[in-house]
Amino acid sequence: MRERKRAREDDWDSGRMGGVPDSDSPTPPFSHAPTLQHVQTPTPPLSHSPTPPLSHSPTLPLSHSSSSFTRVTVLGIKVDNASEDEAFSLIDAWIDGAAPTYMAVVNAAKLVSARRDDDLRQALMDADLVTADGMSVVWASRLLRSPLKERVTGIDMFERLIGHAARRGASVYLLGGRDEAVGGIVARFRREYPNLRVAGYRNGYFTGAEAVGVAEQIRRSEAELLFVAMGSPMQEIWIASNLAATGARFALGVGGAFDHLSGLSRRAPRWVQQAGMEWLYRLLSEPRRLWRRYLIGNLLFTWLVAKQLVSRPR
Repeated sequence: MRERKRAREDDWDSGRMGGVPDSDSPTPPFSHAPTLQHVQTPTPPLSHSPTPPLSHSPTLPLSHSSSSFTRVTVLGIKVDNASEDEAFSLIDAWIDGAAPTYMAVVNAAKLVSARRDDDLRQALMDADLVTADGMSVVWASRLLRSPLKERVTGIDMFERLIGHAARRGASVYLLGGRDEAVGGIVARFRREYPNLRVAGYRNGYFTGAEAVGVAEQIRRSEAELLFVAMGSPMQEIWIASNLAATGARFALGVGGAFDHLSGLSRRAPRWVQQAGMEWLYRLLSEPRRLWRRYLIGNLLFTWLVAKQLVSRPR
């Protein structure tokens, strides 16, 4: 897969609409701090020796095999019309395959950003499975007369796949977030799933120049499932650019899931999620950080969907 330029820094909070912050990810994934923080599991240990550079011509190409689901185009991105159960079954089959695959989830802000961010748009187009993380995307599909079956979120799929990995003996690697978030979620999963094989984990603070070394660490861990919590667009771009080099069978970007599931932040109550008002819960929780994304971003999303509806052939 062609080498992509490093993801741009978050532009939403500075007033530019060139990037999409993940509302649940308060920390940026690529920090320019001089030291590389590394959190590692006792078994198996990850080497602290300098990692050799990897070739940007991976030996195993990404599969990019289209799923068997029909797809609904929303703002130029094809979203798979799959239920959570159907998506889970497909991923389970992919884990046994030879080629690496990855799933991406989209919401209103991410779809708007993908219109201006070439790297993000390409990463979403190259994903083997794309589902609606936000209810706004499901509502848009209904307005466009191609209704999606349901919302399939990254955090829900993440939790489900962790339990499944523990039962089937598949190894996992967790990448992203702060030390306390990724360390906390590993501790929680080890309590809940004693049989879970955690191949390794580390925070999301590293420079673009260090990304190759991080991919090599994951490859040496021999993890089969990779979960990346960097926020958007960085997690999608990093997965698309580095998945083949990591050797993982499947990858999923999970946004702020590490913070939520480790207890560092709270997710909206279930009834709020089911009502499609999780965005409002987040906005009320962090109005200064998220007002631009949800008030301006959602209005822009609504206008673009209306424009797509009007331009559809009769």
